[in-house]
Amino acid sequence: MPQIRVASGNAVKVQDALYEFVRDEALKGTRWTVDEVFGILGELVEKFGPRNQELLATRAAYQAKIDAYYQEKRGKGWRPTPESADEDAGDFERFLVDIGYLKPYKPIDFQMTTPQLDPEMEQNGPELVTPVNNASMAVGGTNARWGSLYDAYFLSDLHPEIDRDSQRPARLRMVVEEINAFLDEHVASWEGNVRFGNIASYSVVKNTQGKHDILCHTSDGKEVRLQDPSKFIGFNLNEEQELSEFFLVDNGLRIQFLLYEGGKVKPENGQFKDLFVESAITNIIDFEDSVTVVDAEDMVMAMRNYLGLIRGDLVARGSRNNLKTINSDKTLTDVDGNERILKATSLMSVRNVSLHMYTDMVTVDGRDIPERFLGVLLTTLIATAHDKGSNGEEREAGGEAGPMPIRGPNSSKGYVYQVTPKLQTAGEVAEQIGFFEAIEERLGLAKGTILIGIMNEELGMTLQLAEALRAAQSRVFFINTGFLDRTGSQIRVQMQAGPVNLRDDLTQETYNSSYELHNVDVGIQTGVHKHGKIGKGMQVRNRAMAEMLQKKIDHPRLGGNTAWVPAPYPSDLHSMHYHMIDVDQVQRVMEDSPALNISRKSLLTFPLLKRPDIQDVKENLIQRYVHSMVAYAEPWVNHGIGCSGVLNFDQIEEMKDRATERIDGAILANWRLHNVVSQADIESAVKKVAEIVDEQNAGVQGYVPIADTQQKRDQLLSTPAIASVLEVIDEALTSPSAYVESALFKNHRAVKAAAV
Repeated sequence: MPQIRVASGNAVKVQDALYEFVRDEALKGTRWTVDEVFGILGELVEKFGPRNQELLATRAAYQAKIDAYYQEKRGKGWRPTPESADEDAGDFERFLVDIGYLKPYKPIDFQMTTPQLDPEMEQNGPELVTPVNNASMAVGGTNARWGSLYDAYFLSDLHPEIDRDSQRPARLRMVVEEINAFLDEHVASWEGNVRFGNIASYSVVKNTQGKHDILCHTSDGKEVRLQDPSKFIGFNLNEEQELSEFFLVDNGLRIQFLLYEGGKVKPENGQFKDLFVESAITNIIDFEDSVTVVDAEDMVMAMRNYLGLIRGDLVARGSRNNLKTINSDKTLTDVDGNERILKATSLMSVRNVSLHMYTDMVTVDGRDIPERFLGVLLTTLIATAHDKGSNGEEREAGGEAGPMPIRGPNSSKGYVYQVTPKLQTAGEVAEQIGFFEAIEERLGLAKGTILIGIMNEELGMTLQLAEALRAAQSRVFFINTGFLDRTGSQIRVQMQAGPVNLRDDLTQETYNSSYELHNVDVGIQTGVHKHGKIGKGMQVRNRAMAEMLQKKIDHPRLGGNTAWVPAPYPSDLHSMHYHMIDVDQVQRVMEDSPALNISRKSLLTFPLLKRPDIQDVKENLIQRYVHSMVAYAEPWVNHGIGCSGVLNFDQIEEMKDRATERIDGAILANWRLHNVVSQADIESAVKKVAEIVDEQNAGVQGYVPIADTQQKRDQLLSTPAIASVLEVIDEALTSPSAYVESALFKNHRAVKAAAV
């Protein structure tokens, strides 16, 4: 194991695989040596490591006081009721101020000073979160800047009565008709009320000012122009100098219309050759919730993929063994006749882990280090050293992938967008900013190079959001909500208060509706949206696109200028919402309206179980929550799959990640604490659910059943995947934040060790 000595004399030891990757790959072509980089890391650990421990100790101390607060109240006979909810929340707020967890409330009196960022951070649109250790998903997510709206619509669950295999022509007609109606209503209008469905072909002509116009030719011989000519931004001609495609823009998002020979659409149904929408404007490359990075081997795979994304040379095999490479940028001729380039890939930010994660991939003075120190340093170094774009040159490795793409850098302005999850206080944000500044200084970067995306997913962060923004006033590129983690946090903070409500009813609770409104309100009041984004959370049912189109429009409608989607096709469909809703106008109205000033009391209102007696549905509910946990933990622990689309209890596919594990574990721990369920109830559910999970995965290649023999059933509770579920439930009560990593990591490492 390589060892470096820092100025203090402390030894920095690095796992071989990580040391070799940094030396041979990450630093290739840079001025840095591997020993210099890990020496910098060692010095950062010495400087910021003690503060990291202090912040974690502060979290634990505050949570202990909160637990004692509720235990004392209950000891005196208090119980939460719907009637006392407002008074109880007010009492709790005063207690949090008294112990110093919160400062007395004061109005917002500052504005963000974040500079103008890359254009993608100014543009409203969907956002992907991509697991970095899955190369296929990473390449696909990066390319999801543009997607076929035809394909997304055709393959969705919209109009399930028209089967896509047996009724293909009818389904295609439905797709074309509904998308044409969408274009007519929300994207562009033609003179004389001509509709897209009446147009037979298109051409480009010069107007009296010498600029190019798009001209449409109807089936009955009419020629008309756009009512708003500014929506036409460019075109391309084929070798015969016929129009092959044109581009429109609406609410800042571009749409590419591909035409058949002669600039025509299909005469049978008015179909374009294809229709590409600008979709996932931004993409979070994730080293946290959606991955399993538990050792140096995993970290090297993840960092290698990240390096390939930044350089543009990452290749991967898709599910059908198709080769996937990063796209080249698009080119077009603009209305003035000049060549213009449109970026073909999403702007990538990167999410590293939070304060509570420690690793032995690198040790300093014999002790594990905070993993975020390692992650932020290496991803920043890679992003700043290798983000140069490419010009179609030959790949170093050669092979069937062909030449490099022709593309500009990820960040044209040289920024590194670091998403920081699970921060709980303004003090933690300030510490992270101090850490960014130290990295900039040691790597010789301009001050302000590293920007922060704040995940508003902990109760403490919600309560201190304005103060947190003040602490990072010139560096914030987004604030983002996340219902699942935020609810897990709420339950853990108020664990001792009483039994919490059913999982499916928590979205309607006062704390959650207030939280979503509060995030937008504070973002608008402080001006986050002026040079950044106010984000909304994930669509969990990743194949329920009809549901998404109906519900997710609320995100832009309520002032969010980005929202998370689980995959490229959902992103293509969600992009339609940003044509339907002008988020900039929504936010201007909010700026001119009185601030909502959501009260702390509403954010602290306890989500009490509305049905004290759930005996008639208890067994079913426990099985649902346990099933969710086991269905996620099995691939995580046994196969190292950190984010998976799995069948839920009702046989519907849902995206699962650590946040879903956290909320289910917290609810079951809470119910057990307050005698709604027993440990025996939970263990009984685990045994029944294990057999259901086996049945659901019977056709999955490589799946090894966990309860298909009597011996396995007898030992089920001690097997790694099931043990991790039971430990997550236990630790939701005993740990300060009900995080799930301890149980998942320990058991996955055990599986990996047993396989050696």
